[in-house]
Formats: sequence, C-alpha cells, structure tokens
Amino acid sequence: MRMRIGFIGAGKVGFSMGKYFAEHHIDVSGYYSQNKDSAKEAADFTKTKYYETIDELVRDSEVIFITVPDDAIGQVWEQLKTLQPEIKDKIICHCSGVLSSKIFSDISAYNCSGLSIHPLLAVSSKSQSYKEISNTLFIDNCETHKN
Repeated sequence: MRMRIGFIGAGKVGFSMGKYFAEHHIDVSGYYSQNKDSAKEAADFTKTKYYETIDELVRDSEVIFITVPDDAIGQVWEQLKTLQPEIKDKIICHCSGVLSSKIFSDISAYNCSGLSIHPLLAVSSKSQSYKEISNTLFIDNCETHKN
C-alpha cells in the first residue's frame, strides 16, 4: 500500500524530514503552510507539490506530519478535525520533544492514529540537516494513540 506523507509547516524540521524521505524514495506529497513562500520553497527543495489549502494536502496524503512550532500543534489538530471526511483513517504525527501525542485529543473518534516522533537531532539548517537524519535516533513520547 502506498503511503504518501504530507507536511503542514515548512520550517527546518519539515524541510529536513521531507528531503530525507524524498531522497530515500519515500513518497512525499508536499507542503502546506500559512507562509506560502516557505511551503513553495520546501516543495521546490524536495521536488514535491506546494498546496494552497490544507484540505488538498490532507486529501492527497495518508500520513500528515505537523511540523509547526509546538504552541501551534494543537491549533492545527483542531483545524484538521473539521476536515470531514478527508481526515478519516489518517496517521497524524508531530515532531515536538515537549508534547506527547495526547495533544491529538479524541483522535480515535476520527479513526486516526496519532504519533509523537521526535528526532534527537539539533535541526539547525533546513537545507543541510536532512543529511544527518540517517544517523539520528527518534523517540516516541510514550503516549501513542491508535483507534
């Protein structure tokens, strides 16, 4: 089964993870961000698609990485929950080292799975850090939710 990964947020972590996935032949659908220029730059960098709307990205992706600042993850999740039926059966991930997957309140009601996947890597460059991901450990904040 093909699993396309979409990114909401186009900062250093989103750039790095997307580039790493794309270079390792993992299907990346593309990027959506409130900052359209960042999303376009990330899509160009990863040779993927820029999405003008969040619902288009969700429709085209089976896995959604929310790579926005920690204080915006909950807001993005609240927005995703309004996208019925597009959100159904998706895997929703964030990369915060501070928040657990409990941030995805009532995720099972949407028949989704929620994961907290944090790279133990200082992502200091959106154009270079992806080169270090293959040598990086990832931690799960021990609050994985699955329907």
